[in-house]
Amino acid sequence: MGEAMGVNATVKARLYEATVTLGQELLVIKSSLDTYCLVGLNASRMPSGRVIFGHVQQLCLSNVALGLAMVFEREEEGGYELCSVSGVLRLAKSTPIEEVAAAHVFADKYGVKRHDNWITEIDEVFAKQRPIIRRHLRLVTKARNTRIAHLQQVAPVKNLPSIAAFEELLAFAVQFHAFVNRAFLQTHAHPILTDRQVADDLGTVLTMVGVDDVVTTFPKMSRRAESSRRP
Repeated sequence: MGEAMGVNATVKARLYEATVTLGQELLVIKSSLDTYCLVGLNASRMPSGRVIFGHVQQLCLSNVALGLAMVFEREEEGGYELCSVSGVLRLAKSTPIEEVAAAHVFADKYGVKRHDNWITEIDEVFAKQRPIIRRHLRLVTKARNTRIAHLQQVAPVKNLPSIAAFEELLAFAVQFHAFVNRAFLQTHAHPILTDRQVADDLGTVLTMVGVDDVVTTFPKMSRRAESSRRP
């Protein structure tokens, strides 16, 4: 009994560390995505600094793509343990759940009915989301492998997913992260999707360089078209 409790404690500690690391990466991705969009929304109204802001924007785009590729990286049998979604899920399945209701709330967001076994419930969520994740990540991974991680010729610079696709990937990972925090660690995750600390600071900087009435939201048009604006 004591040995089993020790094993559970060790797994829970690893789950805690992996969940914290995942949350930190998700916040970096959210901040980078905010920066990319905010610069694009105000690019035509910048009286100066377009080159440096354009450079920052492209760095942020690379950061988003690389970050999401890491967040959704699948663990390989016999390979390294990852702090990705799949790595956290593996650890969660080996940890006694504290609040089953959190699993029901997470599953309900994706149209999955309640099961007696929470693992079956969560596996069904991933089964439903996997085709969407795979479709978006195919382009992310291609860009990472040919341009971002390795400087290759004829790299597909413009073949990344739309901003809406990035947001969809991020939203799922954040919801999963919140579920694990509540269900296993009995904590409330940081509200990553509504965190605007970086965006607000950037808005202040844009005002300082002469942008009047900084635009912070997309107009009612295609997000793909709007987000493609670059300095």
